[in-house]
Amino acid sequence: MLTKKEVINITKALLSGTVFSVVMNILNLLIDGAQFKTTQRIILLLGGDFSGGGYIQWITYVAFVWAILEINKLNRKVTAETSYFKADLLPKNEKHLLMATDVYDLYLSIKEFEAKHTKTLLTQLIRNSCAKFRSTRNISEVLDVLNIMTDLHRETSEMEQTNIRYLLWAIPSLGFIGTVLGISQALMIANSKDMNAIALTLGVAFDTTLVALVLSIVLMWLFHDLQRKTDSFHVKSKEYVIENLINKIEIA
Repeated sequence: MLTKKEVINITKALLSGTVFSVVMNILNLLIDGAQFKTTQRIILLLGGDFSGGGYIQWITYVAFVWAILEINKLNRKVTAETSYFKADLLPKNEKHLLMATDVYDLYLSIKEFEAKHTKTLLTQLIRNSCAKFRSTRNISEVLDVLNIMTDLHRETSEMEQTNIRYLLWAIPSLGFIGTVLGISQALMIANSKDMNAIALTLGVAFDTTLVALVLSIVLMWLFHDLQRKTDSFHVKSKEYVIENLINKIEIA
């Protein structure tokens, strides 16, 4: 079941891909191939001929824009959660020690903070660590809770990236489908011995794969950058709680 944000992103992707493809097709009709041969070839490469297979590029553009929007959505989420490190949720003074009553006060203050703002990984780590210490007074068990919660949040982040992973697989596959369709069309007209038509059909066929592979390279870089930011956030969150909470708890 698609979420509301996913539906919005798909709609934006459809509109963006359609506008770009329509513009390319209009330019292809307006430009005189004899005078602007190179320009028209680029337009055809970008899907400026729906009748010749440009619809494959259109689908590829829609998938590309959808993936970009999904990546941007998760990037904004990571950036928003990272900003909570500046909220001074825990004491950063190295000489500051926390007694059992201080831990309970921190637990209450984090609950109040979440009620006024929103729950994030950082606030959940602090709140659950405080709650675990209150019930067990055992630092090793608090660390276990910290590790478990971080792993669960990391798995949740990976689940949120499912659409992006699918689109990263689908885009080059669409390019190969376009190539196969183009080759089959070229074979169908081979008996006519119209070499210009065959060459044009094969050119469009390989254009679909070229466009798809280029877009995949861009997406892979953006996706790996998102994963780097997400992993860095998880590591930083755990370090923040260990340094500013767990290491400062004084057990009576």
